[in-house]
Amino acid sequence: MPEEANFTEELTKWVESLPNWGKAAVAGGVALAVYVPYRFFATQKRKSPVNENWKPDVVYLYQFPRCRVLPNLSSFCMKVETWLRMSDINYEIPKCPTTLRSQEGTLPFVEFNGKEYYDSSFILRDVDEAIKHPSLDDHLSAEQKSTSRAFEALIEKSMSISAWHYRMENTEKILDLFDPKEFGFFASFLKIINSKFYASTLLKRISGSDIGFHNREDIIKIGSDDLRAISKYLGNKHYFHGFKPTKIDACIFSNLCQIYYAPYTSEHRDLIEGECKNLSEYIERIKNRYWPDWDEVTTKYSIETSNWKKRHVIRNGNGKH
Repeated sequence: MPEEANFTEELTKWVESLPNWGKAAVAGGVALAVYVPYRFFATQKRKSPVNENWKPDVVYLYQFPRCRVLPNLSSFCMKVETWLRMSDINYEIPKCPTTLRSQEGTLPFVEFNGKEYYDSSFILRDVDEAIKHPSLDDHLSAEQKSTSRAFEALIEKSMSISAWHYRMENTEKILDLFDPKEFGFFASFLKIINSKFYASTLLKRISGSDIGFHNREDIIKIGSDDLRAISKYLGNKHYFHGFKPTKIDACIFSNLCQIYYAPYTSEHRDLIEGECKNLSEYIERIKNRYWPDWDEVTTKYSIETSNWKKRHVIRNGNGKH
C-alpha cells in the first residue's frame, strides 16, 4: 500500500478514536481550511467563455463529477447530457475545478460557439435554437408540447423534491458514490463535513418548496402519486409521446434514474419496480439506447464522449457486446 494511503488510513483511525468533541474540532478545522479557499475561488469573477479555444459547433458541458451507479447525481446534469445524446449533438465535457459555476452560480451550464447558456430547461430551449437543427420536439402537436411542460413541472417541482427526502436521510451513502480522488487527501474528513452540509442543504430546499411544509409521510406520498401519473400517461408507449424520444424523455429518465439506481431502498423505487413496472422498462430502454457506455462511465468515471454512438452500433447493430 502506498505511503500516502497508509498515512491517510492511520489518520482516519486516529480521528475515529477521538471523543465527539475532538471529532467536531477536527472537522471544524478541516471545514474552515477547505471552505475559505472554496468561497474565495467560487465568488471570483471568471472569464467567459471558460474555454477560450472552443471549436465551432461543439457544445461544452460543465457539470458535477462522475460517480458510481449512475453518470451524475444531478438530475439536471443528466437531463442535459441525455438530451445532447438523443439530439445527436457533438459535445465534450471539459475537466474543470469543483468551484466552477455558471454566471448564474449554478450547474450545469454549457458553452456553444463562445456563448454561455445556463439552467437545464433554458439550455434545452436556447441551445436547440442556436444550433438550428431539427429539434426533438418538432413533430409534437401544441397539445403534446403543453403536456410535456406540465409533466416537467410535476417532475422537477414535486416528484424530485419528494425523492430528496430519501437522499437527505442517506447522504453518506450518496457521497460514497464519488471518486475518492475528487476530494484528495481530505476525502475522509470531507465526507463527514459534506454529509452534514448536504443534508442541511437538501432540507432547506425541501422546506422552501411548494410541498415542503407537509410532514414526511405526505411528501413521500406526493412523489408516489406523481410516479403513478407518469406511469399512467406513459402506458405501453415506447417513449413519452410515442416512438420518438422528445425533450421530456430526457427529463423523466434523468429523474427516474436518481430513484431507480439510488444506493438505498425507498417506497418510490418499490413503486417503480412493482405497480409502475412500465417505468423500470422505460428506464432500461433509454439507458440501453443512449447510454451504452454506462458501465464505463460509472466505474471508470469516464468523461469521453466521442465513441458512445459507436458502442451503440456495435451492441445493437451487430448484436455484440
